[in-house]
Amino acid sequence: MTPAMAVVAPACAPRTVVTHLFGQIDIQEDQVLDFRDGLLGFSLCKRWLLITGKKPGTAWLQSAEHGSLAFMLIDPFLTFDGYTAHLGPTEIAQLDAQDPAQIAVFAIVTLPSSDVPETTANLRGPVVINVQARLGAQVVSSEGTWGVRQPLPTAALD
Repeated sequence: MTPAMAVVAPACAPRTVVTHLFGQIDIQEDQVLDFRDGLLGFSLCKRWLLITGKKPGTAWLQSAEHGSLAFMLIDPFLTFDGYTAHLGPTEIAQLDAQDPAQIAVFAIVTLPSSDVPETTANLRGPVVINVQARLGAQVVSSEGTWGVRQPLPTAALD
């Protein structure tokens, strides 16, 4: 019998994600966000990248698994006066958050189309991310007066 050897995990090699919006993105595994339950309507998509937008308070949530799937995000606190996100103990625990300061909150933006004539934001189902633990979830709240298709002020994306 030989003595046990310490096994040292090799550093994660970078990999390339090919996207439709951003082209090729070289990432490290520690840049990937894990959405254990996926997003509403996309429960099988569990690995995402958060890409900072050009305008402060904007970002993109890009699927690391499907290059054609990306969502525009906004910081709802900067865009909608009086917005609050209701996160209960279950949601906080789901994100392994010890402190509310670890959590970033975003709203998914729907751009105009034939079905939706104006730009809107989903304030009822925000995307919440524990930036330290790299965990995310979409939380649906029945509280408050904010809607799923809240009209977005045009200045928010200019």
